[in-house]
Amino acid sequence: MDKITQPTIVKITKIINEGLNYKTFVFNYPLEARAGQYLMLWLPGEDLKPFAVAWKTPDKFALAVLKRGDFTAKLFEAHVGDLLGFTGPHGTYYNLTGRKKILLIGGGSGAPSVTFLAQEAGQQNIKVDFVLAAAAKEEIIFESWLTAQGVKVYHRFQDKKYEHAWDLITDLINKNNYDGLFACGPELLLKKIVDLSLEKNIFCQVSLERYIKCGIGVCGKCCVDNSGLCLCQAGPVVNNHLANQISEFGKYHRDGSGQKIYFKQ
Repeated sequence: MDKITQPTIVKITKIINEGLNYKTFVFNYPLEARAGQYLMLWLPGEDLKPFAVAWKTPDKFALAVLKRGDFTAKLFEAHVGDLLGFTGPHGTYYNLTGRKKILLIGGGSGAPSVTFLAQEAGQQNIKVDFVLAAAAKEEIIFESWLTAQGVKVYHRFQDKKYEHAWDLITDLINKNNYDGLFACGPELLLKKIVDLSLEKNIFCQVSLERYIKCGIGVCGKCCVDNSGLCLCQAGPVVNNHLANQISEFGKYHRDGSGQKIYFKQ
């Protein structure tokens, strides 16, 4: 369990409008974090919520935020110069050891988790292909940023033959000799990726989203069936074998009250 610490206070130095309902908040702070880890972001007077680190430099880091609830709506009202707090980094991270050519898949609020991984991979001279999964072209984010990192970016809006992101993903996996698959996004998509990676025996890690309230393994809100693992500590990044052992994976998650919320097939 992480020790309980007071939030580190940081000032917003830049806000980037990434696209439809998406903003990146940049902070001047030398954050020590690995791709896949998250921060518990504190909005004074509101709440504390988890967000994956989107990218970092030696003296800056960024959090990319999808507007989808009361907390993020309030966060979107923040301005450059406003003060926020964070604890962390928390959780597990992606493992690039031994990788030479990898495929990253990011969608929705999960995209920032793997954009940071693309940055780490590039620094290690690993060849990176990246699929941006989105329901609409207006929801594609970070495409120019990724391209500037030397990443080959794909999305289904580039070619009319791909009706769904999954068609593009399977086509790329079948055509390329990837030695690693890494993904964060809608869980039904992650389930397909895990199943395919196990079938083809490809190294794979996915980042799972669960209701994280404390971030230090105390409250139990993020425990998963059937293992009881707290994903705030044992995750959010897990390998395909562990994901496959979680009985709720690809079926349901729980809200703040513990109620099961089934994924729409």
